[in-house]
Amino acid sequence: MNPRAIAAWSLAALAIAVSTNNPVYRAVVALCALNLILARGRPGLRLRPLLVTVAVAAAIATVVSLLLSHTGTHRFIEVPGDVPLIGGAITLESLVFGLVTGLGIAAALLAVAPLTLVADPYDLVDALPPFLARTGAAIGTALNLIPTMARSAADIRDAQRLRGWRPRRVRDWPDVAVPVVLTAVESSITLAEAMEARGWGSGPRTHYLTAPRWWFDVAVAVSALLAAAAFLALRASGAVPDWYPFPVIPPLPVNPAALACCLVLILPSLGPDTR
Repeated sequence: MNPRAIAAWSLAALAIAVSTNNPVYRAVVALCALNLILARGRPGLRLRPLLVTVAVAAAIATVVSLLLSHTGTHRFIEVPGDVPLIGGAITLESLVFGLVTGLGIAAALLAVAPLTLVADPYDLVDALPPFLARTGAAIGTALNLIPTMARSAADIRDAQRLRGWRPRRVRDWPDVAVPVVLTAVESSITLAEAMEARGWGSGPRTHYLTAPRWWFDVAVAVSALLAAAAFLALRASGAVPDWYPFPVIPPLPVNPAALACCLVLILPSLGPDTR
């Protein structure tokens, strides 16, 4: 897929995910994003780190809401009031609110994940206009930093284990952390020298290979942006109201038009594979 189409899709999915607190719409956006990653992910894609990150972020949001929000009718645990911060009733409504908040975080993370898991970082940099060349280089380097450090950490950990390293305490982890940091610094120096050798910043940006733009990429970008605009219009008109589980959990209102806007995001997963 063309990186501009992916960026437009991610922008639309993120706008829908953060503009509503209805778990139905958030769940649809998350599923569409996950389906896109599975269908269009780069060769050799490892999905486990993304899923672990999403699960941890959602779990933290759920636990924080569960322990700090004491509003609701259905109580199932009573924490002594003299316990700082978390003292009070733990309610079913606060648990549901935490799950919905975690689902929103998961949907937002999955919405932007195709920028690094479907498109290549250099394609995203090339897709930016010329006046954003320096910004694009910084963004592309940043997007590639975490996956590179994750791979480096896995390789160093495996190498240390082959040498008999067995972590038993927290102070044993510098045996992995220090080589990872040194490797990252060395990679940064190598990248800077390579950019300087290629004359980066000395003239207009050149392109080795321009990503093709297919009719399907245009259809994906236009449909996603129109779907997001329609969803936001429905929100502004009151057709998609807010949903809160307090003081009791109410039914989930689902607007067919808003649901259709979310389902439009499945389009890039259904088209022809242009890789």
